[in-house]
Amino acid sequence: MIALGSKVSKALLSHFFLHSDDKLYVNEIAGKLDLDKRNLVKKLKDYEKEGLFKTEKMGNQLYYSLNKKYPLYNEYRKIILKTIGIESSLKEALKDKKDIQEVYVFGSYAADKMDSSSDIDLLVIGSIDTVGLHKMLSGLQKSINREINVVNMTEKEYRQKKRGRDPFIENVLKCKKIRII
Repeated sequence: MIALGSKVSKALLSHFFLHSDDKLYVNEIAGKLDLDKRNLVKKLKDYEKEGLFKTEKMGNQLYYSLNKKYPLYNEYRKIILKTIGIESSLKEALKDKKDIQEVYVFGSYAADKMDSSSDIDLLVIGSIDTVGLHKMLSGLQKSINREINVVNMTEKEYRQKKRGRDPFIENVLKCKKIRII
């Protein structure tokens, strides 16, 4: 069973499940995620023993990556992304904003078809200004190392587009999406 309580576990699993094709060596992971190397090595060895991570030796470096053949890979991925990954981070960043009524993640992330070059697409409905919204999300973009594309509209605009059967809104509504707020 994988524990999610420590800072190392949260950072490590959140990063690798969001960047599931990454193959990184210990110093690279420690630098990227700002983690203590000794604790990181211990956690990586635990996860490798569990079967969640696998290693590959290239030259004199030992590279770590997620084992996508791990029996509980898909279940852990869903749990991690929902509880400590991007969904949780978005909810935390936007939860107290009174001028935001609804937020949806759509596109490749929501459809579970994200690859290493995919971005995160957000539909934000409310009266928040776009510049302020981008400032709010800039730190999150850096921490997840993914671009966040925001479509921002007022509630009135959203209702009008929905009633007018706007192709973009129709597409977002019929495709898989994840409600954040």
